Amino acid sequence: SMRAFVRSLIQGEQLGVSIGQTLRNLSTDMRTLRRQLAEERAQKAPVKLVFPVVLLIFPDEPASGEQSARDFVSFCAGLRERMFAAHAGDAPFYCVAFHPELPRDLLDAHRAVQFIRRSPDPTLQLVRASVLQAVRGDNGGGSRYLDTAKLSLEEAMALVSPLSLADRISETNFATLQREGPDRLEALLASFRRIDERMPS
Repeated sequence: SMRAFVRSLIQGEQLGVSIGQTLRNLSTDMRTLRRQLAEERAQKAPVKLVFPVVLLIFPDEPASGEQSARDFVSFCAGLRERMFAAHAGDAPFYCVAFHPELPRDLLDAHRAVQFIRRSPDPTLQLVRASVLQAVRGDNGGGSRYLDTAKLSLEEAMALVSPLSLADRISETNFATLQREGPDRLEALLASFRRIDERMPS
């Protein structure tokens, strides 16, 4: 700090030490202090590191046929249940399965989610619950109650139920899927898998 610098200069002058030697000593002290602070921060870092999203990719997991996809989704569901049970219903992560053979059901936005969750390899996505809650904000879904007795007929008829975050995401993804075409997206995913198969192990 500036105070330490000035204090060192004054003290050096009072003791008859040259300015050069005073500055060298101060420089050494400042480097030592910076190193100590860096080491202290490094020791605290693992405690502060919080990953909002983690992807666990299983390239050796069987990925052929809808049965392998169902088995992987079931594995994910079991993992999710164990996580919630271990944390008394307040799991730190939400767990979602991605798999190359998830069904191609494009009837509506919610049913298309499985197709949108296709990936080159079986993958688990873990999203920190606190991140999802922060993103959802006040519109996290669920029921909302409104006293319609206090509304006029026009106000009641004008009410529109806001979409939950999950609904908004699925609708946006479905619109992209329709715009780009499922065949094109499926071909793109297949090309990723062909590249992956050519990569040396």
